[in-house]
Amino acid sequence: RASQPIFLGLICLGSFLMAAGIYPLNIDDENTSDRGCSIACMATPWFIGCGFSVSFSSLLAKTIRINRLFGAATKFARITVTVKDVMKPFVAFTSVNVVLLLIWTLVNPLVFVRHEISITSSFGICEPKYKSGVRLIPIVLFGVLNCCTLVVANIQAYRARRISDEYSESKFVFISLVSILQAVVLGAPVAFITVEHPRIFTCVVSSFVFIITTTLLLLIFVPKILLLRKKIKEKKAQEEKRTATTGDGAGAAATTRSKDSNAMGYAVGFRANFSSEDKDKKLEHLAALLREQGIDVVSLFSDVGLDVPNSDSTPLPTDSDGKS
Repeated sequence: RASQPIFLGLICLGSFLMAAGIYPLNIDDENTSDRGCSIACMATPWFIGCGFSVSFSSLLAKTIRINRLFGAATKFARITVTVKDVMKPFVAFTSVNVVLLLIWTLVNPLVFVRHEISITSSFGICEPKYKSGVRLIPIVLFGVLNCCTLVVANIQAYRARRISDEYSESKFVFISLVSILQAVVLGAPVAFITVEHPRIFTCVVSSFVFIITTTLLLLIFVPKILLLRKKIKEKKAQEEKRTATTGDGAGAAATTRSKDSNAMGYAVGFRANFSSEDKDKKLEHLAALLREQGIDVVSLFSDVGLDVPNSDSTPLPTDSDGKS
């Protein structure tokens, strides 16, 4: 519950969508029509853009919720922050992203174009249908929006960096966001330079997506798994300690009961081990011994089914030296 599973599920969904964007990059006109290649060109920003938006806007909403709750706790104020309250930034970022992608697709979509280098050499790339004018605005706004999402998520993660890992992974989130920011700063220029080299461009974009998804998933879920295993071990150790304490108490009680039952054991032993000829004599000696120890002979003998000897003054048996 503290992990906010709905947001963790959205992070997984966003990572899956970003990873799915790699596949359309490998489609060209060798086995597909030009129209199919153009659709694949536009599918890549849809998958990567939506995946990026879902992952980081859900991460942003998750961190905002934790910051609001712990911020109110420091002021000794009681507030209730539901999932619906913090879904607003998630819905806002994702909706704007989808709208910009839709405008981009309708106004200036990416199309597949094959450029002839020589009679025997050519290459095909995805490029905007219109390379200048206002038709480039949706593309620019799309990039700005996702950069803003990344920056705001960094700010919220920095504010929540000292919160317990049980409630927020912000320390690890901050590390992953810094790594992703570095990947964007270094990967974007390289991708722009290699855009006319399809194989290199595909390798760069695939590596970029791999770094983002792997860094995000590992730094979010691995600390959670380790924390869960630690809590399971601690719980198991507490149960073992409790069991050992209970066992010691039971052992002490058993020792007490054993001492209380010794006298009864003596009587039962006499009953089982002696013949009828000397039974009465031995019972008299036993009764005298038990009376000297302050034991109620009548009750004891009645419990084990023996007749109580009549004489209370039967002398104890002596050995050859006169000792009883």
